[in-house]
Order: sequence, then C-alpha cells, then structure tokens
Amino acid sequence: MMKTLVALLLLAASAAAQDTPDRSREGDPSRPERSRDGDAPRPPGPRDGERPRPPTPPPPPAPPREGGRRPIPPFNADEVRGWLRENEPETSRRLNEMEEAGRREDAQRVLAEASMRMREQADLKLRDPKGYERMQEMRRLEREGMELAERARRVPPEEKEGATKRLLENLSKQFDLREAQRVLEISELRRRVESLEKALGERKANKDRIVDKRRRELMGERVDEDW
Repeated sequence: MMKTLVALLLLAASAAAQDTPDRSREGDPSRPERSRDGDAPRPPGPRDGERPRPPTPPPPPAPPREGGRRPIPPFNADEVRGWLRENEPETSRRLNEMEEAGRREDAQRVLAEASMRMREQADLKLRDPKGYERMQEMRRLEREGMELAERARRVPPEEKEGATKRLLENLSKQFDLREAQRVLEISELRRRVESLEKALGERKANKDRIVDKRRRELMGERVDEDW
C-alpha cells in the first residue's frame, strides 16, 4: 500500500514538471520571436503599435569652394579678335593657328582670357587715363621689340650691328617704362598702407565706443555707426 502511494506521488510530480513552460526563454533578445501560429520566427521590424521611422535623408551637397577662377562674362568673339590684332598681334597669330588646326577649345580659352584683359584695359582707361597711356606705350614697345628682334636675326652680317643697336634701344625704353610703372605702384601701395595704419590707430583710440556699439547691435538696438 505504501509503495503504491509513493509511485502515484512520483507520477504526479513528473506530470507537473512537463506542464510547466520554460520561462528562461522568455525575454531573451538573442532568440527570435515566433509568430502566433508558431511556424516561423518574426522578421525584424518595429514592434506592434509602433510607427516605422522614416529613412534618414542624405546630407546636402557641399557648396562650391571659393577662390576659384572668376566667371568670365559673355563676350563678342569678333570684337575680341579685333582687339587682339591691334593690341596683342602675337596672341592673335597664335589664335589663328589654333583655329586653323581645329583646336576649338584652346581657341575659345584664349578668346575668353583676352576678353578679360580687354575689359580691364577699358576700366583702366576710365579710371586712370595716364596709367592707360603708359600701358599702351609699353605694349607698343613690346611689339616693336619683337619685330626688331626678328629683323636682327634675319639681316645679313653687315647689318646685324645696326639692327642689334636698335633692339637694345627699344629694350632700354621698355625697362625704363616698366621701372617707372613699378615706382608708381609702390607709391600707391605706400599710400594705402598709411591710410590703413591711420584707420587702425583711430579704431584703437575709440575701442570702448566701438565695442559698446557692437554690444548694442547684438542686443537688437538700432545704431547708425559702422562696426
């Protein structure tokens, strides 16, 4: 009788152990969750009741770097060719060779660069007529020097000394004119430096007023002076 009772207790304990679910597997993030029908794991994704997050947009493209070449404004190619024939005959000759050889991109680049020089000279003529005259004289002497050098290379030996002398005179004039232009540029730079030093001294003397003015600007107050 006692043996029968012990056997029944052991059978009951074994059945209870089989019916108890395995709690150790619940909440384990490394184990995939199963769907309700128990056939296959649930794919990764948002949990029930959560809205899917929108994809992160790509960063905007970086702005172009500054300090590159200046954009060249539109120009009249025939007008630039005429300016080159009058002011830069050597460049005009090279341009004709490029166009005859079918090098269109190179020819277009030469025209674009020449158009910028043409504009700069036009601005110089309005801003500084005397400086424009000096520039024109330098260009004239350069053209003349190239012609004299070409002539000195081709003359017979008995004429080479005279041709060389005329070339040296031309080069001496070019040198003097260039040095005079450099003296003017140095004088202009010195004047600008003196003006900047004067402005710097005035700002230092008025530091408190300038700083207080900037403070009022940052605070949203209206000011009439420059920072």
